[in-house]
Amino acid sequence: MRRVALGIAGAAVLACVVSRGAWAQPPSQPAAQQLEQVVVRFYATETGGTAQPRFIDERTLAFEARLEAMAEKSDGIGDGYAERHVRAALERHIAETMLASLGDQMLKDLPAQQRPSPEAVGSATHAFSDAAVERLGGRPRIDRAADAEQLAAAEVDVLLARGAIAAWYLDREVAPILRPTDEQLREVFRTSAHPFRGEPYERVRDALARWFVVERERVAETAYLQQARSRVHIVVTK
Repeated sequence: MRRVALGIAGAAVLACVVSRGAWAQPPSQPAAQQLEQVVVRFYATETGGTAQPRFIDERTLAFEARLEAMAEKSDGIGDGYAERHVRAALERHIAETMLASLGDQMLKDLPAQQRPSPEAVGSATHAFSDAAVERLGGRPRIDRAADAEQLAAAEVDVLLARGAIAAWYLDREVAPILRPTDEQLREVFRTSAHPFRGEPYERVRDALARWFVVERERVAETAYLQQARSRVHIVVTK
């Protein structure tokens, strides 16, 4: 085992997980055995420190690398993803885990009179999950990528929920990201490289808003991770 800097997954991890991207069919190894293939252990102040380390297994990191590749292409399920996708997936996993932990803790610690209702939190997180799923081409496409790594639907649900809670926390405590104004959307429509070029604004406004929410969440997540680097400790276990 060896400690590595955030942003550097480690040559062994990269080689192992990138090799999975070449698989066109699911590996023959049973899922129960694959669950034991932990490739990264990490901890941070936000996740409870050394007393509560978090683990990333090979299947999950490979699936998340597929998602990074799928976000760039409208076809396929991320087969043949590259090293940079693994690195991005690792950093996103760590950032979302930290932010979701903060969100969960905040919901527990807030006085009852200040605590948002479960309905309000659920509405915000479901809206973000829907936007993230749409960005990746829909749930059936995501499920096909999960099948390729032998992840169950319930495991995918957990990953999507983690990202949604992270987005909710960022929106509440760092910067508003979940409810863009019409003025913001019109500016994005005019100036950004979005996928709705050539369409009337009124026709694509809602889809643009969902696209923009995911974009802003990614930017905010990356910025948070940059300032939190000194608090994150990663150990490559394979």
